[in-house]
Amino acid sequence: MNPKEQAEELAARTLEGTRERLEGLSGLPTAEHVEVFDSLHRELSAVLGALDQGPAPQSPVS
Repeated sequence: MNPKEQAEELAARTLEGTRERLEGLSGLPTAEHVEVFDSLHRELSAVLGALDQGPAPQSPVS
């Protein structure tokens, strides 16, 4: 699997997991929502950081 496919797979899994956790909020007391949001924020920030660390773009050949 090439790096672009890996990044797309990671993004898809992250999005699916995030949606599931947000859907689960309806069964939790409102006071517990903050903990879920904080956790999701940390996870999404880590994934975005990992995606941003992908291979550096190549310079055009002159």
